[in-house]
Amino acid sequence: MKKNLFRLGLGAVLVTMLASCAKLGDMQPEYFAVNPNPLEVKAGKVEGTITATFPEKYFVKKAVIDVTPVLRYEGGEAVGETVTYQGEKVKGNDETIQYKAGGTASMNFSYNYVPAMANSVLTLRFKAIVGSKEVEIPDVDIAVGCLATSTLANATTVKPAFAKDNFVRDTKEVTEANIMFAIQRADVKTNDEFKALAKAEKDAAADSLRVIDGITLVSSASPDGGVELNEKLAAQRQKNTADFLKKQKSQAALDAQYIAQDWDGFQKLVQASSVKDKDLILRVLGSYADPETREKEIKNLSAAYTELASDILPALRRSHMELNVTLKGKTDEQILALAESKPDSLTVEELMFAAKLACQAGNKEASAKYTEQNALQNPNDWRTQNNLAAVNIAKGDVTASKNALNNSINNGGSNAAETNFNLALVSLAENDTEAAKGYFGKAAGVENLAEGQALLYLEEGDYAKAVSSFGNTTSNNAALAQLLTNNNDKAASILNNVEKKDATTYYLLAICASRASDDANVIANLKEAVALDNAYGQRMATDLEFAKYWANDDFKAIAK
Repeated sequence: MKKNLFRLGLGAVLVTMLASCAKLGDMQPEYFAVNPNPLEVKAGKVEGTITATFPEKYFVKKAVIDVTPVLRYEGGEAVGETVTYQGEKVKGNDETIQYKAGGTASMNFSYNYVPAMANSVLTLRFKAIVGSKEVEIPDVDIAVGCLATSTLANATTVKPAFAKDNFVRDTKEVTEANIMFAIQRADVKTNDEFKALAKAEKDAAADSLRVIDGITLVSSASPDGGVELNEKLAAQRQKNTADFLKKQKSQAALDAQYIAQDWDGFQKLVQASSVKDKDLILRVLGSYADPETREKEIKNLSAAYTELASDILPALRRSHMELNVTLKGKTDEQILALAESKPDSLTVEELMFAAKLACQAGNKEASAKYTEQNALQNPNDWRTQNNLAAVNIAKGDVTASKNALNNSINNGGSNAAETNFNLALVSLAENDTEAAKGYFGKAAGVENLAEGQALLYLEEGDYAKAVSSFGNTTSNNAALAQLLTNNNDKAASILNNVEKKDATTYYLLAICASRASDDANVIANLKEAVALDNAYGQRMATDLEFAKYWANDDFKAIAK
């Protein structure tokens, strides 16, 4: 009897031990829910949440399970952060799952996106220990594929910023000459300055590219000797100088006037001089408006006045002449012809202007050619280097753009709004949104700043803000923002109005058609996209946007 009781007691203990050491079963895919599913790329990352629901009597009491989410793709895998769960009899700090009741737990995953992840599988890997024994649990696949639609954003399609030229077609030439007079005299005596002015007029008259606008003549007297005397003296000096010009056979239109007492000229000469009591003289000029009082007060400064009489006042007894000539610039046709045949004969401003003319005429190839030539001829001008970068951005050559922008910075363009805007576009092309923010902050005034910032929001995954910032912009990027906020019809409307459709335009139109189950337009637009860029043939074959067409014969004929 005692033996039987012993056996019964031993049996109860064994049942208890087996219950606590029960074997873990295989994990099942239905234990796990993934959000989002399918996975998707947002702000350059594949991120989401896995919710695990462990059934009743699965998670044995002494079990410890490490769970690692792994995103597998052709050529590699991305390993996420491991999370540990434990049974209720394990002494530890990890999340506990009850044996009888089961339980729910969640974990996050985040991977930096690489293009191969578009065709990927999210797998859970397990490492399990029950007591002191390791237990094998097979991997479980819980999500297949990754939507990469957001990666169709393209910074190089945003119009870059070109620095403006300072081109002036007609330039002004001014030749100056002074005829000086002795005190209280008005007789004119020629000098070398006047001879140079006369020669400049003669040369301009013989040059078909120069137009003589006229000569301005201002005769003056120094502010000493009284107002009435100086009024007559200055007028006589003006008349005598005008008569002298006529005798020298000047044909230029003459604009003549006189200043009885040149107090303004006097003040400027005093300010620029080192005469005694300079500050006191200037205070007198500021304190008295009446010319006679001014003259009296200044003459009271006897030592200073002696110096004024010898160094300052004689310079104000003069007739000042300016010959104004307009040099006619090259016509648009001449500039464009020289940009093609002899670009080295053009100035930096003329070449920049030639590039603008070509662009306005729709000849972007010529515009790019002139811009590249200008950067070569004038490497030390930040504008030519910035504009070369802009041309390379439009070509999609990010490396060449960076090199040109570095040259712009090294030649004074570091604070230029255009250079900073283009640096922001390059940063976005390299998925560096933080750097782009800083550059956009220094690009105030650039025409396309709002569109650039909208693209930044798009790249950051703030799709609603991107839609708002794009406003009425008609571009692939603006349409993509609408797609990513599920505004399919609006996206299609924008794309249909893109002026110059490229491969990406048609590919996005195909996505719109797929979401609308418009089979004919899916195929038609994919054909256009692949014809313009055969890289889309490979992309479409694994793009979940077209999963329901993968078995379609017309689809397979386009995919490569």
